[in-house]
Amino acid sequence: MHQYKHQFEQDGFCIIKGAVKSETVHRANLAIDEFRMLHDSMLMKEGLLANNLLQRVINLHRSIFVFKDVFIESLENSSAVTDQYGRSTLYTSLFYELGSQQPLHRDTPYFFSGKSSGGYLGVWAALDDVDQENGPLMAIKGSHKLGEPDLEMLKHKYHPDEAVPPSSPPLFDAYNNELISLANNAGLEKKVFEVEKGDVIVWHPATLHGGMLHKNPKKTRRSFVMHVTPENMPIHHMDYFFDRQKKIHKVNKDYEDYNGRLIENGSKIDFMHKKLFDAKKLGFFK
Repeated sequence: MHQYKHQFEQDGFCIIKGAVKSETVHRANLAIDEFRMLHDSMLMKEGLLANNLLQRVINLHRSIFVFKDVFIESLENSSAVTDQYGRSTLYTSLFYELGSQQPLHRDTPYFFSGKSSGGYLGVWAALDDVDQENGPLMAIKGSHKLGEPDLEMLKHKYHPDEAVPPSSPPLFDAYNNELISLANNAGLEKKVFEVEKGDVIVWHPATLHGGMLHKNPKKTRRSFVMHVTPENMPIHHMDYFFDRQKKIHKVNKDYEDYNGRLIENGSKIDFMHKKLFDAKKLGFFK
């Protein structure tokens, strides 16, 4: 397992083949099918599907319980990496059927712990085979070692007369464009991840990563993304990332203990940042 840690330290990511059991992947896909059969008409009416597929559903593990098993198996098979800052807990999750198609970006402005050593990690589990047709992930090797661009310059350019809010898409895009320029100037290589269902990718929060074009929407790219941190790690957003003078206070979070791992409690599920639902109203799927 220590070869994963070596790859992670060198490249800013690592790939764990077959980390999630095929039986667990199968159970997850059956539960997703059941969820969609029950809710598709409502999701279509509410405009919560993209190309007739689910995209960026936040904390769906609160309704589809088998995702908790995906979390357990993913972390147990990557623990040399995921537990290096302390035993990892599930902070939040994302579910995709349509690839994210996100431009290259760093996670740190939206997952800022205030710790130079990190603590937050991204963990991505494939529930479908992924190739060039259905939006594979991509990452820039070694980009986690790049220094920061001029944060003060960027802050004053986009928010000259006020504090940076928790979310500022123009500032976020400008920040990442600066990093991409640094990566290009350094001649860093882009890696495209063509993986099989059950494979897991772990990335450093400072690694530039994103999703390629999902060329064939008739071919799903089901994946479960886990944002993991040590227990009771405070996580803040762009308002703290661009103002390092803000004091970060200790937190005492409410967790569920699931098979020896902690999962942050909550009841809401968010579809594409458009609409929140209570998990009880959506039902529970095993």
